[in-house]
Amino acid sequence: MYGWRARGGHVAPSRGDTLVYEFYKMFPEGFMMLNSTGTIRQLVDTDFDKQLQRIEEAALDLGENQCDVIIIGGSPLFTKMGHGSDIEMGQRLTEKLGIPVAAGITGEIEALKAFGIKKVVVATPHEEELNQRMKRFLEASGLEVLKIEGYGIRKNSQLSDLPVHASYKIAKGLYEKAPEADGIFVPCPRWSTIGDVELLEREIGKPVITSCQAYIWHALKLIHIKETITGYGRLMASLAN
Repeated sequence: MYGWRARGGHVAPSRGDTLVYEFYKMFPEGFMMLNSTGTIRQLVDTDFDKQLQRIEEAALDLGENQCDVIIIGGSPLFTKMGHGSDIEMGQRLTEKLGIPVAAGITGEIEALKAFGIKKVVVATPHEEELNQRMKRFLEASGLEVLKIEGYGIRKNSQLSDLPVHASYKIAKGLYEKAPEADGIFVPCPRWSTIGDVELLEREIGKPVITSCQAYIWHALKLIHIKETITGYGRLMASLAN
């Protein structure tokens, strides 16, 4: 069976394509990502509500396909519902499926805190309304958001059309406006992010946390997997410890 060391399930809000691609760039043979395609086409509340209705069914399907751990993607789903909604859903589905289930945003918060990030700049591909929801969620989690800006994308398919280094450009610019930040957070696992993490960390001398990496890091922590991952920044390197 493929994925003999770990089979991670991802309840994707839309395609889940970039997350899966970046997962296989970072991880060796023995690891597998099973993806459940979602329903969000526009980054708006009506589409978020439809996706929320199918999460449990998708998670049950992934569990039946022998996933060891499941991550529920789509931070805007939980920033819409409010602080604590991620923990509640993760606990409920963990009890129902008998395997660890967590929202991606739970992993993001855990990753930020694991690296001692209290003051953060946040670079997103999203519109301002979603950015402000993320800001409120992060602040309710005990973080101080110094700057948050995005590219203003609403159509989900356009996220993966952004240039490969789009996240680097906006993240670097935001950090230069608030260099007192403890680190950078780059939400959304559908735009390319992992290729520039190590470069950014070298330039600013501080940790950079992306959604893609936080989802995977948290999932593997939940099932006590250690693996040496180099070339993709501090968070992934910490999996060896």
